Amino acid sequence: MIRGLRSRTVRFGGVALAILAGAAGVATATSVIQRTPTSVIRACEKDGNGDLRVVNSPSDCKNSETAISWNVVGAAGPPGPAGPAGPAGPAGAAGPQGATGGTGPAGPAGPAGGTGPAGPAGPAGPAGPAGPQGIQGPAGTIAGFGTNTGGAHSAVAGTCVLGEILLTASPSLTAGGVPAAGQLLPINQNTALFSLLGTTYGGNGTTNFQLPDLRSITPNNMTYSICVAGIFPSGT
Repeated sequence: MIRGLRSRTVRFGGVALAILAGAAGVATATSVIQRTPTSVIRACEKDGNGDLRVVNSPSDCKNSETAISWNVVGAAGPPGPAGPAGPAGPAGAAGPQGATGGTGPAGPAGPAGGTGPAGPAGPAGPAGPAGPQGIQGPAGTIAGFGTNTGGAHSAVAGTCVLGEILLTASPSLTAGGVPAAGQLLPINQNTALFSLLGTTYGGNGTTNFQLPDLRSITPNNMTYSICVAGIFPSGT
């Protein structure tokens, strides 16, 4: 760093000579300079013409000179960017393959184990609960039965017994009661009949129950009917 340097024009030849002499540490132009390694160059600038002479100390300057100094080496610059990666080196030679070990002899076979006696049979488990009633399958066809059956309408024909099955050849009216065609009846309107049939033929048993479906076993063109309003059967 230059200290005490005044702005003026300095002759190129004088400055160059002073820098070279200071950097080399060689005494020149004066007996005051000694060969001493240094990082700072000190000089005396002659007033009026700007001539420089290198000295060891500012105290060596005359009254007609101004003491100045500057660093030989400047401050370190910022680090440069990283250079590109060099090319990959060649692959190394493969090492020799080791010898393959031999297969050892097979060991002797162990003796076969004997068959143990069969254990006693365990007791039978309890029977599981009965599954729900399956869906009724389609009616089969029997020669002379199941064709054009159950078509008669409900009718009243005297007194009948609740649950009684009646057969009629009339294609229009039953011999009494309603056709036995598997229909659902409400329990609250047929409590007496429900007490006899229950859910034997289907229904949920809470709000309804189902009548038997006899159409597939009814002779052709006839109708089986069931008595739904009659005398309640009595036990013997």
